[in-house]
Amino acid sequence: MSVPIADRLRDERDRFVGFAFSNADVLLELDETSKVLWAGGAVKSILGVETADLTNKPLADILTTADAILLKTALRNLMPGQRRRDLNLVLAETSEGLPKDGGIEQRLTITTCINRSLKKDQPHYFLSVSSAALNAIPHSGARRRDRVTGLTEAVEFTYAASRAVQEARKSGKSACLTLLEICEIEELSRVMGPERAESLMAEVGAQLKLHALDPDAAAKLGDGKFGVTHLEDTNPDIIVDAIKRVSDRFDLDPATMKATGKTISFHGSSLGDDDVESILSYVVGKFSNEGIAKLDAGSADQYFKRMTAEVLSRVVAMRDLIHQHRINLHFQPIVHLQDRTPHHYEVLLRFEDGRSPFADVMFAEEINIVHELDLAVAYGAVTRIQQSEQIGQELRLAVNMSARSLLNDNFLNMFDQLAGKLGKNRNHLIVEVTESAKLDDLPKAARAVDRLRGAGHLVCLDDFGAGASSLPYLQQLQVDFVKIDGAYIKSIVESLRERAIVQGVLTTCRCLNIKTVAEMIEKEDQHKCLLELGTDLGQGWLYGRPSPDIPKPTVAGTRRLGKRESPKEQWS
Repeated sequence: MSVPIADRLRDERDRFVGFAFSNADVLLELDETSKVLWAGGAVKSILGVETADLTNKPLADILTTADAILLKTALRNLMPGQRRRDLNLVLAETSEGLPKDGGIEQRLTITTCINRSLKKDQPHYFLSVSSAALNAIPHSGARRRDRVTGLTEAVEFTYAASRAVQEARKSGKSACLTLLEICEIEELSRVMGPERAESLMAEVGAQLKLHALDPDAAAKLGDGKFGVTHLEDTNPDIIVDAIKRVSDRFDLDPATMKATGKTISFHGSSLGDDDVESILSYVVGKFSNEGIAKLDAGSADQYFKRMTAEVLSRVVAMRDLIHQHRINLHFQPIVHLQDRTPHHYEVLLRFEDGRSPFADVMFAEEINIVHELDLAVAYGAVTRIQQSEQIGQELRLAVNMSARSLLNDNFLNMFDQLAGKLGKNRNHLIVEVTESAKLDDLPKAARAVDRLRGAGHLVCLDDFGAGASSLPYLQQLQVDFVKIDGAYIKSIVESLRERAIVQGVLTTCRCLNIKTVAEMIEKEDQHKCLLELGTDLGQGWLYGRPSPDIPKPTVAGTRRLGKRESPKEQWS
């Protein structure tokens, strides 16, 4: 049936008005379901499909799943006559028809000059797709995103949000951070079923990205916890209401959704860029750990004062713990896998109140006093070795040394002076270099390791395989031991992949005459597997848990492993 001339003319008029002032390579007209009613321009070269193949099909079909939801949500949010600019969408395939996981993803900046004109009481949308912002982004540089919501993960958010605040400042605008708390996914799954719960959360993610300064400035910070950095003229209540509208679309009782939010404003703040990032890290950490009830809405300057006071208080408390020797040392055996006799014991830090030291060690790293903590532990280890010598027992202990401490000349001088008290037995004190902070200066680190080994200490590279820097470390640092990260040991029996990785590490270390230690061994089948692979030493609950007491060593239990002199030298 032919379309009446009057209707055709009306369609052309509406299309002309819809695309007025557009500067684009492709023009698209969509209905409310995102189906393409009309397409014009360089469709094939920009979108990778022929015009005929695109018409009468949803535009969402050629987008990634997360961005298909983002597009539909953006269209749904717009009122008649409204426009939205620079909506970043990603094609499901490259222009060559290759899956984006093949290495390159095509990014489109779509200026949605969307006139919600009504045709037969149905909304129509006019999109202009510009190739000016078309670019290829290597996947290695892509941000980590939550699978369900498509939002930036917490570990990436602080930097992305800080950058967004800074960009807003440069353009003469003010930004805010709004933190939101809703029902946890487990509760939603119980009420709605897992599939519908994930669909709802995907739309929540889309709403947050649409209100953020840029898509990376919206993040999932925990189960039911989200953050979005937006312009100050975006009322936070609008963001909360958008989430409530999502729950209405899924017929979910708002009381179940429990959407609440609090906002920190950067308006008029005199904070520098580094301070902005510190504030964001502080607030996000507090929110993730304690929830929204513990946060107050306010200005960034107020939070900076509060954060500074808390940091100073923690610094004083940490230094009191260290200098008043109110820390406890526990000892865990590291044994020969061949006969399970102890080779040495690792010294582990414990506080008097019994709490985990992990957060405090990280804090000590951040404020650059971890060398004081390392020195206090080394002092306790030296004292314990001396006590054993006095009763005629030989004891070898390994202490952790942070990367920051290793690169600190003053620390090394103090450590050398302290270890010197052991005299000819300073080889009883082993050093495990940890990567809680990255070794930025490898040549300097190599000189520090050589200095420790030259003084008689065996040196172990801890948590090997945990970071991307492990192989460069092994290349440049002359160490005696490598401790394989426990993440590879947990599933070594069941996983051929993990076993192959460990086998590769063991082979490399054997070629370099480096002895190997496997940590977190808890089961007999793990012990057997590692023994068959040729691992030298093991550590884990299977052989003994950390304890303040050290079993009395026997003559049979004291075997020596030599120092690594060069790749060609043999072990004594």
